[in-house]
Amino acid sequence: MRQGSAEIAALFRCGRLALGLPAAIGHAYQRIEGLNAAFDRVVAPSLNRVISDTGERARIGVSLRTMSSKFGLAMLSYAYTARCEPSLEIVVLAGAATRLYDDLIDGDVDPRIGDRLGSLFGGRAETPELDGERLLVWIVQEIARRITASDDAAVFADLRSLHEFQRLSCRQREADISPAVLEQITQGKGAHANLVLCRLVNPRLGLVERELVMDLGVTFQMLDDYVDVDEDRRNGVTTLASLSLVTLADIGLRFRVLRRRMLAQYGRRGTRLYCGMLFFLLLQALAHRRLPSLGRQFGRAAGRSSTLAFLTRGDNSLPHADRDRITRPPERTATGQAEQTRQTEQTEQTDEETPCE
Repeated sequence: MRQGSAEIAALFRCGRLALGLPAAIGHAYQRIEGLNAAFDRVVAPSLNRVISDTGERARIGVSLRTMSSKFGLAMLSYAYTARCEPSLEIVVLAGAATRLYDDLIDGDVDPRIGDRLGSLFGGRAETPELDGERLLVWIVQEIARRITASDDAAVFADLRSLHEFQRLSCRQREADISPAVLEQITQGKGAHANLVLCRLVNPRLGLVERELVMDLGVTFQMLDDYVDVDEDRRNGVTTLASLSLVTLADIGLRFRVLRRRMLAQYGRRGTRLYCGMLFFLLLQALAHRRLPSLGRQFGRAAGRSSTLAFLTRGDNSLPHADRDRITRPPERTATGQAEQTRQTEQTEQTDEETPCE
């Protein structure tokens, strides 16, 4: 109860961000149909090429459309702030790719998926082995086809940096991971993920704006970890938020400081709308953590509408055939490690006693 009250108080301290909420809502209303139309033009055909099962294609399409809309609105809010006009096709492709990439990396569907995706971002793609991976390759190729060679080089360099931090995040399942390593993962993933998305919108990022965009990305990652605290704890994933080293008050403070930097970079007009989006994200995060039943009811209602689907978290985008291959090892508790060691010793002893044929 006390923590919930502190978080509500933290939200009130972000009142200046809330001034842009009407503009952010109006902007979302104006752009969402265009994003849905762009999804039908460029993402849906890729789905048709790769996923043959009609039911699977429909389920994955809902998941990718949700994320394309969610990330698309965030990217378009940044575009409005930075006075850019990006291609809607690139925006929805980026959202779909983000969802697929996260689900492939976090899903433990293949122990070599990290190596193959690293090769994809390095320009030497290996043959995909999973349906979700094939779909991601198609979408990444569609993005590359729509940007210039120089922009392509910068985006893929950022992607490679992001991928290294994403692979490092597998250590978050280690029971003894240190806060210093968690901070490195949070900063690296958040900063480079937002940098990739903003560079697709605004390829000519200057140094000062690049640092601002990366700091915003770190704060987005903190907010995402805050929202996922309960799920992460159930799955044995440690984050700064799950250790209570990052709170909603900390995140709100970071956004308020970043607002001042945005005012200096973009002026009042663009900053107001973007800060309205930030306040909405804070409000949504608090509702998800403290009013989960209400959030689930709202999510089910919003999920039935393609216009409001961006307000939901969406389903896992991996095809069931890929998810059936999950290879995640059991949690490594002290008891589990001792049992695993005992079984290994027994196996080795049996191998020694069994003559070779």
